Amino acid sequence: MTDMDIARFDFDFDTTWTAFFLDADRNIYSRYGGRDESTSDGRQTKASLLQTMREVLELHEQRKAAGRLLVKDNDVHPSPAEKLTPKDIPLLRDNHSGCVHCHQVREYRLLQAAHDGKFSRDDLFPFPLPENLGVTFDRDHGHRVKRIEPESAAASSGLRPGDTILRVNDVAVHSEGDVRWALHRAREDQPLSIVARRESDSGDAATSTTELRPPANWKQTDLGWRKSLRSVPLSLGFLGYALGREEKKTAGLADDSLAIKVASIRGSGLATNVGLKKGDLIIELASRRRVRTFEQFQSDQLRAYQPNDTVRVVVLRDGKEVAIEGPFPPWHTKETSVP
Repeated sequence: MTDMDIARFDFDFDTTWTAFFLDADRNIYSRYGGRDESTSDGRQTKASLLQTMREVLELHEQRKAAGRLLVKDNDVHPSPAEKLTPKDIPLLRDNHSGCVHCHQVREYRLLQAAHDGKFSRDDLFPFPLPENLGVTFDRDHGHRVKRIEPESAAASSGLRPGDTILRVNDVAVHSEGDVRWALHRAREDQPLSIVARRESDSGDAATSTTELRPPANWKQTDLGWRKSLRSVPLSLGFLGYALGREEKKTAGLADDSLAIKVASIRGSGLATNVGLKKGDLIIELASRRRVRTFEQFQSDQLRAYQPNDTVRVVVLRDGKEVAIEGPFPPWHTKETSVP
């Protein structure tokens, strides 16, 4: 990634694998790839990749026949006016040597935003899932709707199973990756413009535009799988780990319950604010006790709280349940580099 134009080639830098389809002038037709918390490649299939490739090749031939290959139009993805490379991020330039990995780009961006006083909770949730809006796509197609959740934002918009999404706002769509990039770029408080193609029982197809109004916090997703979680500017103030099955059994806890052991208290931060002690066993966060890894536990905190919110946890301390609470700390980090 060292000399990559990360402004033009924008993607989810935590993801496992991403492909760009572009013409000789670096106009991007489509982005393919992406993942979620469940598996590293569960949102990618050979069939959907081939579908995207077929659509891109067809579009390329159409543009070539029309003499439009050098024209920037809405067939291609919006591109920034200026180039940006990882070395344009001051903390990365000053503190990193050697090869720049994808996840390090995002990590340094998070650190830089924190040091510049520009970090926002919105920065935590890149490339939101279509399921957050009530849409599940056919994995073997990529951008054809397989399911619409009842009473969801997608259901209210009029989208139906079988619809093929062609555009989200100003982004032409040939894959789920395109949809997620469009959602990533969208403002959280603004409706989405969706262009979809719908085929009738007779085989005729009609294209229509609909407005989709997202619910509150619609961009939030699980962060536990993301490498960049370690560079979020939040001072936990403790080290911990999730208990295994036998340790839970010894503590008298169900196997499917939350159990985070506080191994040590380190400096100030959330632990000090709520009154955690070394040896505490966290068994509830925000009234929830579902089983979580330590990384998922961190993610849950980031989804539930922001600075000055009251954090409520229940711990097992000396064999008794104790409810403790305190303010979520401000965004802050002393770190200036990442591994």
